[in-house]
Amino acid sequence: MGARDGDDSATAGSTLGYALLSLLTRGPATGYQLASRVKAPIGHFWTAKHSQIYPELARLAAAGWVRAAEEAGPGPRAKKTYELTPDGLAALRAWLVVPPVAQPRSEITLKAYAANSGDPAAMAALYGGLAAQAARTLAEYEQDAADMRAQGMDDPAHPRFGNYAVLLMGLESQRVVQRWSAWLAASLDGGAPVPYPHPPAPRDNGY
Repeated sequence: MGARDGDDSATAGSTLGYALLSLLTRGPATGYQLASRVKAPIGHFWTAKHSQIYPELARLAAAGWVRAAEEAGPGPRAKKTYELTPDGLAALRAWLVVPPVAQPRSEITLKAYAANSGDPAAMAALYGGLAAQAARTLAEYEQDAADMRAQGMDDPAHPRFGNYAVLLMGLESQRVVQRWSAWLAASLDGGAPVPYPHPPAPRDNGY
């Protein structure tokens, strides 16, 4: 089954399917556990709903890419634990080397396109708030990155190296959001050209 790049629908061979296969390389998991794994670190850039994950797991099982072991659960339904099959691993390996087609969607960027059609003070406050939020998130990510390096996860041979790589992309993303939003807020607030970035970009911390 071929991948449909940028397709987040719950169909075998979709981005969602490959995301779940990627998560299962970390070990067997229930649907609930997979939903939790999506939140971090993959959730820095890509999310999926519970209502998408369970139908997708069924399709992956039908395709022979995952297998499920059932046991009695806390409720009336059986508890299913999924694991990657050799065919699923082969499909994932084939997909990993296919160049992705980026299809970014950003509401904060879309709103900036019409920023001068809104109330300047309100728009400045909006982007000032986004800059502050990005700064807080950046501080959290920096601490996470330091913790990962302390555990040796910056070594490509470490089984969680991919977590570290994704987190660094999150760091860079938040740096851009913080600088850009601060510049946009200052521009709208002052009503005059402001040099970019504003405030000046911080010094490189070695990431």
